[in-house]
Amino acid sequence: MAVEDLPESLRNNREFRRVYERGRRYSTPYFNAFILRTDSSNPRFGLTVTRKIGNAVVRNRCKRRLRQIISRFFRELRVAGVPTGAFDLVLNVRSALPDAEFRKLDESFRMMMQRVLNLSVEAAKGDQDEGGSHSRPAES
Repeated sequence: MAVEDLPESLRNNREFRRVYERGRRYSTPYFNAFILRTDSSNPRFGLTVTRKIGNAVVRNRCKRRLRQIISRFFRELRVAGVPTGAFDLVLNVRSALPDAEFRKLDESFRMMMQRVLNLSVEAAKGDQDEGGSHSRPAES
């Protein structure tokens, strides 16, 4: 995972609180996501894993898995040339995440981001079809 593939990080409590208070909430079985559109140039993210999730080894594993998923997702969007806009994203890990398969976590994150960014399924998966648009034809 290259550093340039990872969006910037939210660093302090004030930045996290602003996202919690003003952002929209999306829930999945594995995490709660809070997303706030911003005027900055790049997306930023933050991860929170409480002690009730497990010991330090388990919490760090959860964070590594989520950072990998975030990195892959944004790398694929950049390669496909899909603009993401600027937003702050905070993921709060839920108790089901440590035992979840990586594939399920990735799928859950992509579905959530697809709703947030209003992406087509093909763009969210990084596919580049040459068959044209899959949108509904305009009604006459």
